[in-house]
Amino acid sequence: MSESLLMAEAREGKGKSVARRIRRAGRVPAVIYGEVKQPLNIAVDAHDLEMKLREKVSLFNISLDGKEHPVIIREIQFHPVKSNVLHVDFLQVKKGHKITMTVPIKLVGKSEGVKAGGVLEELKREVTIEVLPKDIPDSIVVDISGLQMGDGVQVKDLLAENFEIQDDLEDLVCRVEMPRTIEEEEEEEEEEEMAEPEVITSKEKEESES
Repeated sequence: MSESLLMAEAREGKGKSVARRIRRAGRVPAVIYGEVKQPLNIAVDAHDLEMKLREKVSLFNISLDGKEHPVIIREIQFHPVKSNVLHVDFLQVKKGHKITMTVPIKLVGKSEGVKAGGVLEELKREVTIEVLPKDIPDSIVVDISGLQMGDGVQVKDLLAENFEIQDDLEDLVCRVEMPRTIEEEEEEEEEEEMAEPEVITSKEKEESES
């Protein structure tokens, strides 16, 4: 995990008008919570933050009033159209203390089974881990190039270095399936239609009873 210093300043007031004023000044409203006694409302430089996000920085040391706060991003809000950062929730962590968090699973390579015409099904895209802040991975990388038709990867197959996976070890992460034929798809649709209960209206019920 990469780590970086991020300068911040305390911000006064709350609400949309305050947040808009902060953004017009080229800053992003944010909050620090966790190990601190009270949440800290702060503002950080928008350009500096976005550059660090592009560099995939995950662990920040936020400098506020001469004191550094080691934090990770817990939640980040983006503008739905412009994609710029609107607000960030930082979770303060304590060095030497493990935290529980989710990290993404990244599949790399193209499996032999897919090359032979199989279909890759991604069944799990993230896992929950217990980890020291300094060891938080950006993602858990899984090389699927060796998977043959019918093969799969379970949680227990993931390489867990410096952290403990909290999910069920038998859960499937992905598998390579045989492609379904048109006949199989039609049979499945027919079974679903047969399984749907018949809806009888009150009028039809009255007519049947009479």
